[in-house]
Amino acid sequence: MKQFYIIILLIALTSCGGMRAIYGVPEDKWVTMTESERQAAIERFEQQQIINAQTREQAEKAKQEAEEFERQCHEDEEKCRVITRQRWGF
Repeated sequence: MKQFYIIILLIALTSCGGMRAIYGVPEDKWVTMTESERQAAIERFEQQQIINAQTREQAEKAKQEAEEFERQCHEDEEKCRVITRQRWGF
């Protein structure tokens, strides 16, 4: 039975991985699109790439702030308790 699940999983992974996309649109749909639809898809794709980059930057900034906050807590536990209370209103 375990082998059956492994085979099903491999088939599913193979079929999903083989799909090509152009600007996030499956290739078979891309070839049927008009030029204006393609241009709209390209613009949406580029906008999403910008959003993704901004999200990564924000996540990196939040990570750095959290690391700095943690470092402050290790240096001065009382200061950390005060900062936490100010941030969360406790």
